[in-house]
Amino acid sequence: MIRIFAALLKKEFLIIFRDLHALAALFLLPSIFILIMSYALKDANSGTNIKCIYYIDENNPQEIAQNFEKAMNELQNFSCKKAPNTEIKGDITLFIPNGFFESFQNNIESDLQAQVEYIPTLNTAAVQLFEALLKERIIMLFTSESKYAPPFVTNLQKPFIKSRATGQKIPNSVEQSVPSWIVFAMFFVLIPFSTVFIVEKKQGTYRRLKSMGLNAFLFFASKTLAYNIVNLFQGAALLLVGVYIVPLIGLDGLNIGDIPSVLALLYVLSFAAVGFALFIAVVCKSTAEAVITGGVSNILLGAIGGIMVPKYIMPPLMQQISNISPMSWGFDAFIQLFLYRGKIDAIAQNLLFLLLFGTIMFIISLFIFTRNSDE
Repeated sequence: MIRIFAALLKKEFLIIFRDLHALAALFLLPSIFILIMSYALKDANSGTNIKCIYYIDENNPQEIAQNFEKAMNELQNFSCKKAPNTEIKGDITLFIPNGFFESFQNNIESDLQAQVEYIPTLNTAAVQLFEALLKERIIMLFTSESKYAPPFVTNLQKPFIKSRATGQKIPNSVEQSVPSWIVFAMFFVLIPFSTVFIVEKKQGTYRRLKSMGLNAFLFFASKTLAYNIVNLFQGAALLLVGVYIVPLIGLDGLNIGDIPSVLALLYVLSFAAVGFALFIAVVCKSTAEAVITGGVSNILLGAIGGIMVPKYIMPPLMQQISNISPMSWGFDAFIQLFLYRGKIDAIAQNLLFLLLFGTIMFIISLFIFTRNSDE
């Protein structure tokens, strides 16, 4: 049995390496995509007309609050609007606490600070610009009238603005692009896989092997293992691009974190991708049908799963929908390892989902293929 399986595995590798152009495409195209997308996304979210919501506690002096409101509404590059309560949020949310203006007006000793919260997707330069403009507006507010100026100058010695990002961490362009294209490239293995599978099916390869006592499980297992090995080398090569090649274009290199966890994820992700490729190959009747069906399916899974468009800029509903895509499970696991420096326990659920997906695809494909072969 072992000799038969080894012979089948050898056959699969001979077929894979027969088409070196297709094999090179599996490695080179995702590498190029990583370089292009990493560079293209490096200045993402640096746009203008950023939505700013501010709330002024009602116990602040009304005259000063009204002047401050007018000053905020005149900010350039920021669309500022006063909120009736603290529940309303914007790209930047500003809260002026009770007694903040009064502490400057009357030179009261106070540690009160204007609270600035911003969404993690905002470019750092945009946040810094807002803080500078806010400080400028507060200074102008109190120095425009001589009665406020002396105590305000004294209070300038204290930090009166405090900023923090809200929500989850956001991957940089490299942390977004490398796992995205590793996941997408692994799933795109279905194109060469399904093409070879359907050609063999038409040539009666399995019928001849079956007459020699081979069962469908070994036939499928040999294909699955062969393409898993190819995918593992592909994933490792793309990781090396992120670590060593990306810095050559002026970006930060990828820190891959815990290597055993990354290798485990690569294998389970590959198993899920090959299982899906097996399913497409079994249900499609021609290579053209497999290429179209598989290609469109991959693009849809990638679009839904945060591969084409970063999940952190999707609307909340779309982020929930993305969780149905196996590509999303793989991508989220990479983010846990690269961004949060997690280990195997942090991605256990993702690994389980991918493993179950690959197993279910394998079993369904085996059932359909066996039933059709017996007819």
